[in-house]
Amino acid sequence: MTTNLAQIVSEANISRLSLIGLSKNVGKTTTTNYLLETLLRQNLYHAEDLAITSLGLDGEAIDALTGLPKPRYIPQAGILVATTEDFIRQAESEGAQFERLQRLPGRTALGPVMLARVLHPGRIVVAGPTLLRELRAALDQLWMYGARLSIIDGAINRLGAAATNVTDACIVCTGTSAGATPELVARRTADVLARLTVPQSIWTDEYKKLLPETRLLMFSSDRKDELTSPFTDQSEPAIEAQWIVESMQTSHHAIYLLRGALTEELSRELLGQLTQKLLPSRHAEIVVGDGTKIFCHSVTLQR
Repeated sequence: MTTNLAQIVSEANISRLSLIGLSKNVGKTTTTNYLLETLLRQNLYHAEDLAITSLGLDGEAIDALTGLPKPRYIPQAGILVATTEDFIRQAESEGAQFERLQRLPGRTALGPVMLARVLHPGRIVVAGPTLLRELRAALDQLWMYGARLSIIDGAINRLGAAATNVTDACIVCTGTSAGATPELVARRTADVLARLTVPQSIWTDEYKKLLPETRLLMFSSDRKDELTSPFTDQSEPAIEAQWIVESMQTSHHAIYLLRGALTEELSRELLGQLTQKLLPSRHAEIVVGDGTKIFCHSVTLQR
């Protein structure tokens, strides 16, 4: 028996799903439309259980950058939508009908975002919150209005919607427009997947609780209660790398909690300084918030 994508999503026991596109024209909106249609057709969800929003601008007739036609959104009656008031009015002028539920705080470049339920289907442009904290708040409200699965059409090259404190799972959309050759497309796709699938650390609780406002700190896994050393110097890659390498000499298994991004610059500085020092029997682990905070190449990550 063949398992389709809608069944995989339904069986994943998730309530928030993001679609991440590695470039334009890789099928985010098409995939979202497929999911909405198939989840309902196969009776995996009721329309009232589903919601859609976007971290960018999706469902418009013509792409503003390329001038090419784009797939449209025509959500069925009962589905919840988070988009701007102007786009709701535009859809209503073309025959769609909505029940307005709540205007969200904050504002986008396209106006305030409204939560609404589709009463009569019609084409609509979806433009939701653009800040991740406002997206989280919108998803919370959609849940309160009955959404058991909210689907977020992510913005180009933004992995933030896949963060574990925003959504429960993501679908990575890729295609020929993501690279000049098939080899480059495959390499770039594999690189993103490698970052997003980095194993979860056993030090998650410590990451959340130990000096959460501190960008970088270290403790020893065998002396966790005795020593917690925060980094207090300038947040420059070379200085941070030097501090990490030097503090490794005081612990056989140092754990570093890094809040914010693990950048390519910091990774290269670390590799460069580690190769200059002999640290026998020394092991270390760098813990970041999730895979979306990793901004170094997968080759660097493997080293």
